[in-house]
Amino acid sequence: MGVLDNIRGRDTSQLNAAVHSSEPVPVDEKSPGNAQDLSASDSETLSLEARNEKEVRLHPDQITANAEIGVQKAEAVTLIWGKKTVYAVYAWIWVCFFMLAFQSAVGNNLLYTAYSDFALAPAVSTASILASVIGGVLKLPIGKTLNLVGRAEGLLFFVVVYILGIILLASCNGPDAYAAGYVLYWIGYDAIYLILDVFMADTSGLRNRAFAFGFVSTPFICTAFTGSLAAQSFVKTSGWRWGYGAFAIIMPFVFVPLAVVFKYYERKAVKLGLFKRESSGRTTLQSITHYFHEFDIIGAFLLMAAFVLFLLPFSLQTSKRITYDSAAFIAMVVIGILLFPVFAVWEAYFARTQFIRWELFKNRTVLGACICAATLNFAFYCWDLYYYYFIMVVYNLDISLTGYMTQIYNVGSCFWGPVFGMYVRYTKEFKRFCFFFGIPLMFLGAGLMIHFRGQDGSINYIIMCQIFIAFAGGTLVIGEDMAVMSASDREGVPMMLSLVSLCSSIGNSIGSAVSTAIYSSTFPKGLLQALPEDEKANATTIYLGGYATQLLYPVGSPTRDAINYAWGYSQKYGAIAATCVTILLIPAIGMWKNYRVDKAQNKGTLL
Repeated sequence: MGVLDNIRGRDTSQLNAAVHSSEPVPVDEKSPGNAQDLSASDSETLSLEARNEKEVRLHPDQITANAEIGVQKAEAVTLIWGKKTVYAVYAWIWVCFFMLAFQSAVGNNLLYTAYSDFALAPAVSTASILASVIGGVLKLPIGKTLNLVGRAEGLLFFVVVYILGIILLASCNGPDAYAAGYVLYWIGYDAIYLILDVFMADTSGLRNRAFAFGFVSTPFICTAFTGSLAAQSFVKTSGWRWGYGAFAIIMPFVFVPLAVVFKYYERKAVKLGLFKRESSGRTTLQSITHYFHEFDIIGAFLLMAAFVLFLLPFSLQTSKRITYDSAAFIAMVVIGILLFPVFAVWEAYFARTQFIRWELFKNRTVLGACICAATLNFAFYCWDLYYYYFIMVVYNLDISLTGYMTQIYNVGSCFWGPVFGMYVRYTKEFKRFCFFFGIPLMFLGAGLMIHFRGQDGSINYIIMCQIFIAFAGGTLVIGEDMAVMSASDREGVPMMLSLVSLCSSIGNSIGSAVSTAIYSSTFPKGLLQALPEDEKANATTIYLGGYATQLLYPVGSPTRDAINYAWGYSQKYGAIAATCVTILLIPAIGMWKNYRVDKAQNKGTLL
């Protein structure tokens, strides 16, 4: 999996009446499930997740009548299919994640070849910024759309976007086509990843969900080392364009069958009379007005504008388009921050249908999980942004060995995810393990890097620190997902996963900006201090020339030692920043409610 924000059970013993055999159970059409059957005072006396659990227990084999259409479709599927189908679907979801990871690994290695002829064009860096900002912000409306339209429909649409992006990358001959393809590709990629997570949340019980999220991350262990080899093979044989083109042909056959299965069982539910979608009777204009309010267009605009204005200046600073003290940076950050309370006021007092349900928006567990997601990515990128070049130069590694070093986190966190999932399954809780294991291990890994990051430190200690951080990340990333899903009802899960993912993007952008600032201020200073007098005039050339220039100096020479010292000096401050910001994990996880995961959240035959 990429980084912290890209890491992502299920026992249904509490849903006895809802779990069917492989044969569909006849449905009593005279008694449709309806949340209104619950006590009128429940909304005042019970929490959101408790009301959801009560609805599941009262009507375990009926679709929730007043749920959004996307949720009803998902319930119809799980109420109809059998246990063997569930296992087969999860096996195919694993294949989907494997191919998604493999394509991403190959594509990331081919990108440098794709834009090599126009690498200095402004559109290349602009594409990276747009993909990061737009891809992160769009997750919120995607989550809302999955509820209003349906999971399978959302998957098919974003598969088209994803494939279109790949085709544009495969055929690009200039920076503009590359930029368009890159942005569409990452929007589609992030959306598919989110939708697959929602598929798993729909078809599992809370108790096994942490294991499922950890299990589907295991393909990233395989692709961490095979992606570069496959990319190299494409370049040497059929050419880099076929490295993208081949997946444009293959990937539809990977994702479309999953959508077909869900639509098949949805139609089967319709034939059995379990699921009925009646005509609304609205005119076109009335439908537009209806969905305008259902989607809460104004609230969505306010929230997305707030995140865009807050994220964009940090991304621009990372690419050195603007500086911290510029009017543009300050104005965007200030306006972005001020739009958050404006959004909260709109949602609390004016919105007919809330974009994010207010009861969830103010939930302390949701707030803590969002802070946790942002903090983890902030801390990670404080040292990771220049980690590749640091490892290559200081320890004189070739490209393949450097690649292995950068994959330690991915392999370790994806290995540990299923282990943590099994812990959650058997103990039925997750907060204490995150607090007493995840946080100390993150502190240990980040803190020890302060001492071991330098030319005098052994690379073995760097590996040790990476393993500590990987196991901590594998715990906390799944833990934050479990926190928001446990705090929510079924309808809120897609939006909660989207919100956590967006907060990860915020941490990513700010951490990258901080890392850039640390590097640009500490590396030249450390280099100038350590260089021999006769080489001080070349300090700027060595700094601006990057790792390619730095590797030209022989190992053991005074200049190379000075370069290594500068890297260690810079990385030390990155590790200090990461350790300091990690302190925020203590109150963030401390404010989670200690949920038990043996409660009922979904209906039907689940994993």
